[in-house]
Amino acid sequence: MKLLLVLLCALASVVDSSAQTVDQLLKSAQTAPDKKTQANLYKQLGDKLAAQDQIEQAADAFSKALASSRENFSPTERVRMAIHLSWADRLRESRDELDRVLAQDPKNIAARSHLARVLSWSGDLSEAVAQADLVLNDQPEHKDALLVKADALQWQGRYVEAIPIYQKLVAQDGDFDARVGLSRSLMAVGNRTAALENRNSLQAGNARQKRDLAKLIDAMDQEIRPTVEARYNYYRDSDQNRLNRYALAGNFWIDNYKFGINFRHTDANDPTRDNRAEDLLFRIYSRLTDQFGAEAGIGFTQLADRHTSDFLAGHIRFDGKLFAGTAGVNVTREVLSDTAELIENRIRMTNVGLYISQPLTERFSVYGGYNYKSFSDGNHANDLQLTTQYAVYLAPKIMIGHRFRLLDFHEQSGSGFFDPNNYIANRVFTSVYYENKLLYTYLEGYVGYQTFRRNQVATDSFIHGGAGSVGIKPIANLAIEVNVEGGNFAAGSTAGFNYLIVGPRVLYRF
Repeated sequence: MKLLLVLLCALASVVDSSAQTVDQLLKSAQTAPDKKTQANLYKQLGDKLAAQDQIEQAADAFSKALASSRENFSPTERVRMAIHLSWADRLRESRDELDRVLAQDPKNIAARSHLARVLSWSGDLSEAVAQADLVLNDQPEHKDALLVKADALQWQGRYVEAIPIYQKLVAQDGDFDARVGLSRSLMAVGNRTAALENRNSLQAGNARQKRDLAKLIDAMDQEIRPTVEARYNYYRDSDQNRLNRYALAGNFWIDNYKFGINFRHTDANDPTRDNRAEDLLFRIYSRLTDQFGAEAGIGFTQLADRHTSDFLAGHIRFDGKLFAGTAGVNVTREVLSDTAELIENRIRMTNVGLYISQPLTERFSVYGGYNYKSFSDGNHANDLQLTTQYAVYLAPKIMIGHRFRLLDFHEQSGSGFFDPNNYIANRVFTSVYYENKLLYTYLEGYVGYQTFRRNQVATDSFIHGGAGSVGIKPIANLAIEVNVEGGNFAAGSTAGFNYLIVGPRVLYRF
């Protein structure tokens, strides 16, 4: 009889708490006589708020429940509260709680699989993959661990590794989140047709899935919708070169082929010249496989001063996935038209280049590029560029880094372009990128030191400069921005002088 009375009292307590309103539960928790009772009341409050989809408030209640008496709850309950904390973007708290559970029970699969997810959301992608692999070592078909691993690989840019995992999960039960990740990965490797087919089969079943589907559609539309871009740039430098450049470009997809057309008109003048140039280029790009892509472009440039000349221009490039990053090679043929003197001298350049870009961690990446340049006046040059950069903060994205450049010409040919011997520059830079639904901005500044010889004169100097852009998106398909760039970095402009570039850009997606 005594046991029955205890059970009835406990049942009455549960019924009473479930009947209480949010305000009543909050008041009861705040005035609870002991930590254990307080912890239970805060958990009940969190459960009620979570059922009402009040994510932030539920997370706050769960946080207080754990702080009051986490030992009062089972590992399952603690993991569930940690999950709610992560949904409210309280990733550090969620991670700490999951670590505590795993310290007591390293075999807790639910805790470890969600820890992997929290790590991926925090940007610790390599550690997220490692934690997911620990789960998969014990349970190779664990769905959550497979999805977390695929997502982390996708966010690392390792799409070729992520795609088979997503395909496996989709084949099993058509998982919504796996299909979203598969669509993004297929789009990233250039398989537009398969990405669209996969996206079109998605059916959102709740509010979160509707939000995720809307984000996916928006992200893919930014890549695959036809675009038209108009741009104007005004250029001037310390040698009294002036340039007005107008550009119009368009891009569109047919199956897995991306086509583009670019037109550019240039008016260039200095104290003794007033010349013009027109460029027209047609190009096509496609992923040959999930790992390799190729682009070809062909066009012509017309130069005009006292008479008119036409020259063939174009390029071929190949790129591919290499380790966690990319690498590529290219051959280009172009006509230099950045100053009136270059137009007058009819300077053409053939460039053969290669590059490699690799993220060493989620925040630290390196880039190396080499180009051999051959000019129509008989000159030629070797150009080496190295960059290291670190993401101090991810949102907004704040980067710091270092850029090294070595540029060495065979001779000074006097044709109007910057042609130094043994040019070496070291620059440290920082940049900030911020974006929301209505606007975006990018700002970069650098300082450094450069040294070179030209025409038998040695030059050593400090350098500084930067670039920036501010854009607005008044409607979803339209972006309007203003760009500015300048500095005394000699290799920053074709002519090698202190320079300033400023102008607007308009982009419209159909």
